[in-house]
Amino acid sequence: MDDTSTKGGACLAAQPTPDRLLDEFLSEKLAAALGDLTRQAWGLDDAALEAVFRRVERLQHLRIALDSLAQGMVADVFTPSYLVSASFLHEAFDALTKTGDEHLVYATGPEDGKKLFALTRLVTFDLAEASVVGAAPDPASQLKALAELDRNGERLLATFHSHPGKGAGATAPSGVDLSTQEGLEKLGYPAIGVVFSRNGFVRFYAANRDFRVVVSGSGIESVEERLFRLADANPRALFCRRTQ
Repeated sequence: MDDTSTKGGACLAAQPTPDRLLDEFLSEKLAAALGDLTRQAWGLDDAALEAVFRRVERLQHLRIALDSLAQGMVADVFTPSYLVSASFLHEAFDALTKTGDEHLVYATGPEDGKKLFALTRLVTFDLAEASVVGAAPDPASQLKALAELDRNGERLLATFHSHPGKGAGATAPSGVDLSTQEGLEKLGYPAIGVVFSRNGFVRFYAANRDFRVVVSGSGIESVEERLFRLADANPRALFCRRTQ
């Protein structure tokens, strides 16, 4: 018996169940990535091995997030969902707040090609300008980064950037941010926007599309829908903790 039903004379495909989506995503994306990371661990020095273990831990956190997501997926199975670990958001915060200027990076990761997107890897490029009021990518470096994603069979899934202020209000996307995001959506990118404040508030946003965010791991708290706060997150605290 196939997965179709007839209603009003029309043949309708049955909606995929959360368990089926979860199994397909894990088997085709996360499980494969975990196997690759495990094989890469042989012959690496301590620093490189630690980086591999961090990525493995991040993938394990994403699996927990997927389990949580599946429980609430039945009524809203077609809303795009973005999965991210707290440790990855800490890593992004660290990269974006090394100076007092605004900074910009991209994020990519495994996806099912439709509705499930995992943010697991930062994509960096040169900036043409950076100040306390804005940052802009160098066009040549930006195109090179996007071309590399394409060669690897990956896509741009998120744009991460920092704002100079502190508190939840500092994460509000500017007019330029929303215009850039709208342009990406019109071009067909599945990317969302993410803004970090200087003291660890993180806001996820889009221009004209609905989505959900599932964050896994410790060291983060939910403030409101799509707004989170990283624990002990400020540039000086991160620097001191990692150099002790």
